[in-house]
Amino acid sequence: MPRTVLAKSLILHVGPAKCGSSSIQREIAREGSPFHGHSVMLPLALLQQLIEETVVPDAAARLLDIASGLFACGDQVVISHEAMFQRPVALRNIVALLRPVVEDVTVVGYSRRQSGFIQSAYSQWLFRSPERTSEVGAALRAAGLEPLHFTGLEACFIAAVKTDMRSARQLSNDFILDWHAVYGEIARMLAPFGVKVSAGFIPREGYRFSLLADFYKRCGLSSPALADMDETPANAQFDPDLVEAVHLAVELGLPAPGPHQHAAFFDGNSGFRLPAEQPEQDDFLDVLKDFVDTRFQASNRAFCLEYGLAEEYFRPRRIVTRDAVEEAIAREAQRRRADPDIVLRRQAAVAARLASAMYGRYLEREAKE
Repeated sequence: MPRTVLAKSLILHVGPAKCGSSSIQREIAREGSPFHGHSVMLPLALLQQLIEETVVPDAAARLLDIASGLFACGDQVVISHEAMFQRPVALRNIVALLRPVVEDVTVVGYSRRQSGFIQSAYSQWLFRSPERTSEVGAALRAAGLEPLHFTGLEACFIAAVKTDMRSARQLSNDFILDWHAVYGEIARMLAPFGVKVSAGFIPREGYRFSLLADFYKRCGLSSPALADMDETPANAQFDPDLVEAVHLAVELGLPAPGPHQHAAFFDGNSGFRLPAEQPEQDDFLDVLKDFVDTRFQASNRAFCLEYGLAEEYFRPRRIVTRDAVEEAIAREAQRRRADPDIVLRRQAAVAARLASAMYGRYLEREAKE
């Protein structure tokens, strides 16, 4: 790569997944964006070639070719991939290869409450993973609990409690829930290269702001007019009853789409929310979530102090100790064992609503024909 690109600035958007990455990637590729034409989502196949301590020559050459083409289009370049967050060795290799030909490098990444991250990861991927479903079921059975007495999401959180969060790791088996630890490891590995690490958090209830404007600010730019930016979530939420139905199919060993498979199946069947009776307010899932946020409270406080973030964002809604959450799990398990209709009514409601929605769609197709 020619040395004439030394005045260029490189921004590495590292994710992680479930923290606004798709929205940011959509924005930097948008025509009219300050980064349109000089940003790229790093090919996953290339990223996987960069995870070894010694980079193969072909991978290094390909990365340099990509960067060279981007630098020819603008003073600031963005390379993005959410998997860089959980692959710090690959991130270090990317920086090592590109740092000699850029004036400065900034790593930009995000975070969110751990309870929200687990719920989002479950509802996107974990619910349809036979391996993770089996692991979660085994964790509950080892504790004397029947997995089918709980929703898949409840079981996911219960297993996280029982395994000290190990079962809530990524499908890649990387544990990234401790933001302070992972960002600290990234900063440590990149320290020899003089890289700036800028960490933020994504909007949530009570903390509404423009994620995209925040991203531009961390890149050292003023954001475009907000009207030009699409702030709608890039990944639509799957229908929760469909998620539960697929989870049950996986639990019973029936054919079902696996993680990252058949996205059209979920996209095409996630907009049929019908008017339904409001479920009873149940504090159990909230207790599980609040325990998770309590579990990471000290680490989150250190993370906020290091990166100048509002500690209140991560603060648990209430403190739930391990003894308290274990008592809540035991109490709820006993309640459901004593009254099986609690579980049967829930599963019947899921099946009935899905059947009704499928019939409604059938009638719509009939009318069109």
